[in-house]
Amino acid sequence: MDFFQSVSDLSVAMVINYIRAFGMLAPLVAFLLFTIQAALPVFPYIVLAVAGGLLFGFKMGFILSWLGALTGACLAYWICKLIAGDWAQNKIKSRLGYDLKKMDAEMAFWTIVVARIIPVVPTPIINVAAALGGVSFWNFFFSSAIGKIPSAVLYTGLGICLFQTRDIKLTLGILAAILVLAGVGRYMRKKSRLHLPTRSSS
Repeated sequence: MDFFQSVSDLSVAMVINYIRAFGMLAPLVAFLLFTIQAALPVFPYIVLAVAGGLLFGFKMGFILSWLGALTGACLAYWICKLIAGDWAQNKIKSRLGYDLKKMDAEMAFWTIVVARIIPVVPTPIINVAAALGGVSFWNFFFSSAIGKIPSAVLYTGLGICLFQTRDIKLTLGILAAILVLAGVGRYMRKKSRLHLPTRSSS
C-alpha cells in the first residue's frame, strides 16, 4: 500500500474547496492555516501541504507551507518563552544545578534540525522544549527553517512538480537555500554569542 494513500482524498478535496472559496485571499488563508497548524496542530500537516501544492502549484505551495509552518513554530516559541521561559530555566537550575544559558548552541542547533527532518518528536514538543530550554530565538529560527524544508518539499510536491523535468532548477534552488540558511544560521549564532551579557555566578 502506497504511503500517501493514508491521506484521505476527500480531506484534501475539502481543504482545497475551503481555501479556494476565499478567491484572491486564498493564499493568505492558506498561510494562516499553515501557521495555525504549526502552532496548534489540530489537523494533519500533510493534508494541508498536499492541498496547497495541488491548489497553488509547487512553487507557491512550498513557500506557503514552509513560511507558514516556520511562522507558527516561532509564534509557539515566543508564547512559551514569554509565559514560562525564565521560570523553567530557574527551576532546572535550582533543582538540577544545570544552567541552561550555558547550553552548547551548536548541539542545540543541529538537534533541532534533525528533529525537524526526522518526524519522531512532535513539532509542538520541539517548540516548547526550545523555548523553555534556553535556546536562543535565532538559533531556533534558522535550525527550524532548515529542518522544515524537506517535509515542505516532499508533501507539497506530491503527484505534481517533483515529477516534472522543468522543476530540476527549482530543486537545485532549494538545496542552495538550505546551504545559505545554514551559513546565515552559523553566523547569527556566533554573533549572538559575542553579544551575550556576562552573568556573575551567585
